[in-house]
Amino acid sequence: MTNIGIVGVGGIAGAHLGCYGKLDNARIVALCDIIPERARGEKLVSEINIGAVGGGDVTQAASYLDYREFVQDADIEVVDICLPTYLHPEVAIAALEAGKHVLCEKPMALTVQECDRMADAARASERFFMIAQCIRFWPEYIALKELVDSGQYGKMTSAVFQRLSGLPKWSNWYPNAARSGGAIHDLHIHDADYIHYLLGMPKYVSSRGVEDEHGIGEVITRYGYDGDAVVYAEGGWYYPPTFSFRMSFVVRMERAAVEYSLAKPFTIYPEDGEPFTPELQPGDAYYREIAYFLECVATGKAPSIVTAVDARESVRLVLAEAQSVRTGAPVEL
Repeated sequence: MTNIGIVGVGGIAGAHLGCYGKLDNARIVALCDIIPERARGEKLVSEINIGAVGGGDVTQAASYLDYREFVQDADIEVVDICLPTYLHPEVAIAALEAGKHVLCEKPMALTVQECDRMADAARASERFFMIAQCIRFWPEYIALKELVDSGQYGKMTSAVFQRLSGLPKWSNWYPNAARSGGAIHDLHIHDADYIHYLLGMPKYVSSRGVEDEHGIGEVITRYGYDGDAVVYAEGGWYYPPTFSFRMSFVVRMERAAVEYSLAKPFTIYPEDGEPFTPELQPGDAYYREIAYFLECVATGKAPSIVTAVDARESVRLVLAEAQSVRTGAPVEL
């Protein structure tokens, strides 16, 4: 049994709590939030539709309003950080220095320098540290990576990824680019990180986008790789409030195409034969990432699906995209 402490009991924490409620090897022993009702486990409602909400038993959890006291709780083995992005570095470093393993929500931080500080603290602490880049654990995206890596249908020749929504005004920090990094850093990073995971870091990025007082709210990027593969991603929250969230990909390989969206199941279209939907790995991405991290802690095997270097490089990637948007020129990586 691993003892968990959650800091930031709102938003994405609702999905995390739902996952812990399904696991028999985790126990929530502490909650920390600046809102007393949340810190006491009395207000565990997610503001966004991101999966199962609640479910973890918090009736015996200690309550903290200050993360500095929270990370010193001797009962906590794993600190789960569900805070706004701008708070990730200071809280993660404090938890690592207190001897805790740390699972931290994405993105890692707002700057490469902050990412490096976090990675340095993890190395010095000799504790496990993982950024929750959930798309690497999403069953449909896992299936796509397995297909591309296997070469079953030949080389990938093109790919288009998309992730769009309205501006998340239900939170006071998302629209603040100084705290969230804007859509390019908070929302689009899902696909940028996955492309990095699927194909490695590109040689360059060439991006166009729209920037306003909320940061870069819309971006379309071409990722430059050796060979003939053409890879694009579009991301943004530059849409009306009534615009429903969507995420999708369409990928072409030499002998097949693959498609997925929230409105259409993962489908393979082979050159020879009928379209079909293969069996996917069980569990949603949030459950899979949390279960994976707890298994790493229990077995003493460091996380490899997402490393601190991976997460740092994905931050560097979206920052290069932001630079390309602002200059109108490709940026080499």
